[in-house]
Amino acid sequence: FEIGTGADAADWTEIGGGAGSTVRSSAMPNSGSFAAHMSFDHVANTPAPGAYFIEQNQGANVIDNTVNYDLRFDAKVDSTDFTGINTFYQIMWLDQDGSHGGGVKGETLTQLTSAGINTSYQTFSLLNIDVPDGADSFLLRFQMSAGPIPNIANGLWVDNVFLAVVVPEPASLGLLMTGCLLALARRQRK
Repeated sequence: FEIGTGADAADWTEIGGGAGSTVRSSAMPNSGSFAAHMSFDHVANTPAPGAYFIEQNQGANVIDNTVNYDLRFDAKVDSTDFTGINTFYQIMWLDQDGSHGGGVKGETLTQLTSAGINTSYQTFSLLNIDVPDGADSFLLRFQMSAGPIPNIANGLWVDNVFLAVVVPEPASLGLLMTGCLLALARRQRK
């Protein structure tokens, strides 16, 4: 979320609610100078239910649905009192060019509270995600939703978001040696 520098800052939409905000903040980045911060305060403000989120909606043909992807990011909360709030991350796999009927082709939704988020940055990941057939794009969203409950406040920090093609691991040396020995044994039998 470094301001004005390439993919970290590109194409993120920030949406705040009635009693809070969503901003790029220099207060507590996990690395670099900025992180995304969603927060609401029903202690100092009249309770206003709403969603606070950042999302990146990519255009058509930016992903390849024949390969798998890894998602990694760092996140933390201001408080582990989750009364009246829900935090989650979501990937919606989209057919943006309409070649497969358009619309949503699949969705992954994961609650950060049940994933064990706390007040220190930790890395969360979804590995080897199988992209649905027909998807050529994605919408990635981090969201904190607050209910109309007075005297609650919290914030969600997100940094170092990474979505990339899974790179196959090279064959281990042991497997290569085994393959070579088997081939040699076959030749000697002939």
